[in-house]
Amino acid sequence: MSPKTANVRDDDPRVRAWNDRPARRGDYVVYWCQAARRAVDNPALELAVARANELDLPVVVYEALRPDYPFASDRFHAFSLACARDSALALEGRGIAHGFFLPRTATEARGVAAKVFARAALVVSDEHPSFVFPTQNARAAARCACAYLTVDDLAIVPLARLPAHEVAARTLRPKLARLLDEHLAPVTEIEPRRRAEIDWPFEPQDLARADLEGAVAACDVDHAVRPIADRPGGARAAEARLRDFLARQGRHYAEARDDVLADQTSGLSPYLHFGAISARRCAIAAREALAEAARAPFLEQLIVRRALAFNHAAREVRHAAWEGVPAWARATLEAHAADARPEAAGVEALERAESRDPVWDAAQRQLLERGRIHNVMRMYWGKRLLVLLPEPRLAFDFARRAMDRYALDGRDPNTYAGVGWCFGLHDQPFPERPVFGKVRPMGLGALKKRFDVDAYVRSVRQPSLLE
Repeated sequence: MSPKTANVRDDDPRVRAWNDRPARRGDYVVYWCQAARRAVDNPALELAVARANELDLPVVVYEALRPDYPFASDRFHAFSLACARDSALALEGRGIAHGFFLPRTATEARGVAAKVFARAALVVSDEHPSFVFPTQNARAAARCACAYLTVDDLAIVPLARLPAHEVAARTLRPKLARLLDEHLAPVTEIEPRRRAEIDWPFEPQDLARADLEGAVAACDVDHAVRPIADRPGGARAAEARLRDFLARQGRHYAEARDDVLADQTSGLSPYLHFGAISARRCAIAAREALAEAARAPFLEQLIVRRALAFNHAAREVRHAAWEGVPAWARATLEAHAADARPEAAGVEALERAESRDPVWDAAQRQLLERGRIHNVMRMYWGKRLLVLLPEPRLAFDFARRAMDRYALDGRDPNTYAGVGWCFGLHDQPFPERPVFGKVRPMGLGALKKRFDVDAYVRSVRQPSLLE
């Protein structure tokens, strides 16, 4: 029987203990908001509230945005701050203390989290197998004098329930089907019994009144990567995007999702990446709002492909590196590394969207300026790098770095898996050919079957930040 809520239960497979210390006497229970930047529909937060109630303590939410995470920029800082502003508003309404720390430099950031945790009876945070999160969780747990727990709210079905390293969607799909209903339920908010008045060991940001643009400008981050004005961060923007998709594009998703000009995709991936909304919330809403024919392909992407990406990240520590590509794919690509590539260009020219391929340039230009590439164009963009750069490892590294630096949904298992797929991940060998070896090719002809490619290029050739 499905649970009435997705709140954490006894012996819940989503909960991971990072040290062997018990909860202890302290002033409060901390929820350290890292990967799930939202204060609603958040089982980790509700676990912290429940445990605080059991200990007759207040719960506090600590959130920080350091300037020294990889590829830190105005684009990602602005999105994260908008998420934090929404969280602050929601937490205030529940009477939960929220301390948001925005250090301007790496030096200013040092040691602050340890001071917050020093007075904690228990720390709860977010499970995540990628980017900076495993290292941050391991370091925090080692330094905490109390128990340190994380909650997996990544891909609906807990990663602990999927222990095998899945090779493709076809091996994972039936396993998810058996487990999905057990975990597909809403989260219930728990009323905190105690209220906290806390002296934070830093000057917390008053996010409701702060000049967020000015705050970002003061931080030591990459100011060349600008925010995306029509993709604001936050739980409220995520909910609005979900509602709009279900009311408009969702009903046409099955037939129009591959048409780059129609752009019937959900646009939810940045919000899922920053944790402004959960995959569970999106899946429940889609089940309620869309007919089967429309929701099936959407849920395939949201549930199956997402779980496959997070499964790979959790089971392969090198998932963001060339070594995380399957051995057969690396071997065949390297065997063809010396093949002629008359269109090859330099890395710097490609980053500026200056190749000999106007279609590839259009996709790169969108990544630079819009922080996203349509799913179909992302596949073409990634595979063309094998032709546009002189050797496969360099092509992989360019794709990963470009997504990490510019994409709003970069630095994420979904995007790493998408890049990896271009080089053979979660795929099978194809007939051998130059440059690609046995890795699935993708050329301009495949795009022309789906949409008007020339119209796409013209639509991107507008006055822009690159001029």
